[in-house]
Amino acid sequence: MKLVWSLIAGLGGLFFAVGLVLLAVDLHFFAHARRTEGEVIDLRRNNKGSAAPDVAYTDHLGRDHVHRSGIYSRPSYRLGDRVTIAFDPDEPDDATIDSPTNRWLLPGIFGGIGFIHLCIGSLGLLRRARRKREIAWLLREGQRVDATVTTITQDTSIRVNRRSPWVIHCQATVPGEATARTFVSRRFWYDPGPHLRRPTLSVCYDPRAPERHVVDTGDLDPRRALA
Repeated sequence: MKLVWSLIAGLGGLFFAVGLVLLAVDLHFFAHARRTEGEVIDLRRNNKGSAAPDVAYTDHLGRDHVHRSGIYSRPSYRLGDRVTIAFDPDEPDDATIDSPTNRWLLPGIFGGIGFIHLCIGSLGLLRRARRKREIAWLLREGQRVDATVTTITQDTSIRVNRRSPWVIHCQATVPGEATARTFVSRRFWYDPGPHLRRPTLSVCYDPRAPERHVVDTGDLDPRRALA
């Protein structure tokens, strides 16, 4: 799972960086652009009922241009609407409608998607690191009890490349409790059943909170286990 969380965080960071670059480009463009009034002369519609306007405008040298907006919206502009056009004085064909949508849409999309995925991936990595520290503490300091292996099943809540990992279920009675608890092992990307050497596994748990536990699968290949 570390690879999955790392990929999510990495892609999120990439999208967030692209959003920041687009924001910087837009801020620079609008800060140095000239403004003029344009007129909507045509509307290009798509199959979803949205439309993007073609806007005629005249630059500071008196030359006529037509800006074909790539942003479709609904409701859209109407023919004859007057809009503010921002254009590069050195390249007057480089223009856009000066509106909040044109200023913030692409940076917002890339930055928003990137920030969300960066947070999700980072939280996943932090939780995994915390769980690894908890497992190390339980194996070193926790109380131990032998638990009987009951079932070995696939955890279908997780699928990677149409495969689900395996988990070992075992039961044991914790001292001071009348009924047996069920403990679940870490996840494995192979069936660990044939590799078990005995019908029981050692469970290390926190005596103050037995729900904090780890099934000691040290007899199995730890490099193929997922925390």
